[in-house]
Amino acid sequence: VEPDTITFNAVIDAWARSGDRRASKRAEQILKHMDVLYNAGNKKVKPDTYTYNTVINAYAKSGEKGAAARAEQILAGMEKRYRDGDKDFKPNTRTHTSVIDAWAKSGERGAAARAEHILNTMIQLHKRTNDPDVKPNAHTCNAVMNACAFTKNPDDWDTALEIAFRVFDWLSSQKDMRPDAYTFTILLSVCNNLLPREDEESRYTYALALFEKCCKAGYVNEFVLRKLKQTVTTEEYVSLVGQRGTDSACVESLRTEWTRNAKMHGRSGRRSGHGGGHRGGRRSW
Repeated sequence: VEPDTITFNAVIDAWARSGDRRASKRAEQILKHMDVLYNAGNKKVKPDTYTYNTVINAYAKSGEKGAAARAEQILAGMEKRYRDGDKDFKPNTRTHTSVIDAWAKSGERGAAARAEHILNTMIQLHKRTNDPDVKPNAHTCNAVMNACAFTKNPDDWDTALEIAFRVFDWLSSQKDMRPDAYTFTILLSVCNNLLPREDEESRYTYALALFEKCCKAGYVNEFVLRKLKQTVTTEEYVSLVGQRGTDSACVESLRTEWTRNAKMHGRSGRRSGHGGGHRGGRRSW
C-alpha cells in the first residue's frame, strides 16, 4: 500500500504521543520528508494543516528548551504558505492554541506575555476576517492562563498575574463562550503560585472572588476544591466550603447549584500550574 498524507499524519501523531525525547525532532523530520516527496511530484503526501498541527503539538509536549519558539516558527511557516495561496496550510484555532500550550509548558522568561500576544493576534484576526477557523475559544484562553500559572521567573510574576485575569475578564465577556471548571482551577493555581504565601489577605480576596464566580457558574468540582485548599488557610477553606474534604464524596455533598455544570472526572490528567508560593504584588480584583 502506497503511503499518503493520512499515513504520514498517523506516524507523526504516534511520535507526538510517544513521550520519547526525540519525538518533536522526528515529527518535524517526517514533515520535511513529506515536503521533499511532494515537491518531487508525489501529490498524495502533501502536508496539510493537520500535519503541521501535530508537529506543533509534538513540540508542545516535548518540554525541551526552545520548543515553544520552534513551534511558533512552524506556525509562521504555515502562515506564509497560506498567504502565498496554498489553502491546505491554513492555521486554525487548534494551531494557535497548541503554540500557546508550548509556551505554557516552556517555563521560559516572557512565556505568559508571548501566549497573550498570540491570543490577541487571533482576536484581531477574527475581528478583521470574521473567520470562525481562527476564533479563540475557552481552550485557547485556558492555555494562556496556564502559561501564567507556570511562570517561573520572579520578574514575570506580577505581569503573569495581570495577564491571567485580563484573559479571564475577556473570556467572561464573550456571549458564545464561558469559563469552565478548568478555567477556575487554573486561576486558583495562578493565585497559589504567584501571590506570596505570607500575604494571606490577598490570597483570600482573590480566592473568594473566584470561588463565588465558580459557584455561581456551577463548576465546582474536586479539582477546584483542591486548588482552593492550596491557596487559602484551612480555616478560610472551611468557611467557604463548609467542610475540609476535596474528594468526589465531598463534592457530592455540596449544593447542587454549585456543581451543576461540573464534570467530576474531566481533565484530571491536565497539568495546571506548579506548586509553591511566590512573591507578587497585592492587588484588588
